[in-house]
Amino acid sequence: MTKKITPDPPTVRKSPSTADRAIYLRKLPDTPSNEPRPAPANTPRLLDTLAFTCSKPVTPEAPYKPTLFAIQPGINAQDALTYVSNLLETAELNGDEISLHTNPVERALFWGMLHSVEVARAVVDALLEGTFASNPLSSD
Repeated sequence: MTKKITPDPPTVRKSPSTADRAIYLRKLPDTPSNEPRPAPANTPRLLDTLAFTCSKPVTPEAPYKPTLFAIQPGINAQDALTYVSNLLETAELNGDEISLHTNPVERALFWGMLHSVEVARAVVDALLEGTFASNPLSSD
């Protein structure tokens, strides 16, 4: 009796028939899943439901002391998120330049931080674009 050294190969799955493929495709939605569905006309925009900014110092070490730089009160969410997106874009561009001049260990750490900035910007931009997609007639 000889021993079998290799295991049996996996079973071969038969490819789906044309009828099976047609049934599957009929079940798929008409619109791609990454596109937002249109909201009803009377639905308020998410950014319009958010509160306005409050006054907040940029450097929180001594919030009771006067500060040169502070977030101004009364800024709406869309304007604030647009400004944050611009700040994150600047951080990305500066980070790309700085990463060219660091050693490999620092570069790996810096890349992780830069990736976080890129993801944060993508989230902010997706919120802003989602707002425009759900209400394209707004002119804020």
